[in-house]
Amino acid sequence: MSDAPHPASERLKRIAARARTLAIAYFLLLFLGTHLPPDNLESVASLSDKWLHFGGYAVLTVCVLAGWELTIGTLLPKHYFAVWLAGILFGAFDEITQTPMGRNCDVNDWMADVLGIVCGLLAYRLGRAVVLRIIAWASPLPCANHKN
Repeated sequence: MSDAPHPASERLKRIAARARTLAIAYFLLLFLGTHLPPDNLESVASLSDKWLHFGGYAVLTVCVLAGWELTIGTLLPKHYFAVWLAGILFGAFDEITQTPMGRNCDVNDWMADVLGIVCGLLAYRLGRAVVLRIIAWASPLPCANHKN
């Protein structure tokens, strides 16, 4: 009998690592984008700033949840709460730290961030069947390596 890991479990680890990398890269891109000086933002001027905040945080939330679920297994309510709390705290930090870059700290931008996080949580919860299909496809047995 071999102690070598099953190729499918290695595939799941690679998918989970890519999902985590995507979440981290997107997080950094979002932070960088919100800290650019205002004169560099002319190309997005046609799109409402609030929609950019909303969409950015919704996508970030979905990326974080997918990476986490692919890594640890089924997410519990405490995991969703942790993502919500971390998201709203990061959103506040993000707004406050924009001031030295010549941008405004706007509570309405933060509210758009919070709404984006909530919608991201709901969208992930409703669409998580896709993540479960990836896990089933990548596991040697359906959800065999998926910890609860």
